[in-house]
Amino acid sequence: MVSGTFDKRTGKWYFGMDSEDVKIAMEAAYQTADRLQKPVAIQCDLSVVPADQATKEVLEIVRP
Repeated sequence: MVSGTFDKRTGKWYFGMDSEDVKIAMEAAYQTADRLQKPVAIQCDLSVVPADQATKEVLEIVRP
């Protein structure tokens, strides 16, 4: 999971991301990893790319 402090009052992670956006990125990563049958990375902007093509800070690696 994405690390960091979650503010229940605002529904945001400490780095300003809405919890719903993080949830969508996680779901997309699991589906993409299963479809590609290779690890994918969730980057700091919540984009999902194959792990070997990550160019930004990686928040999480998801494996098929």
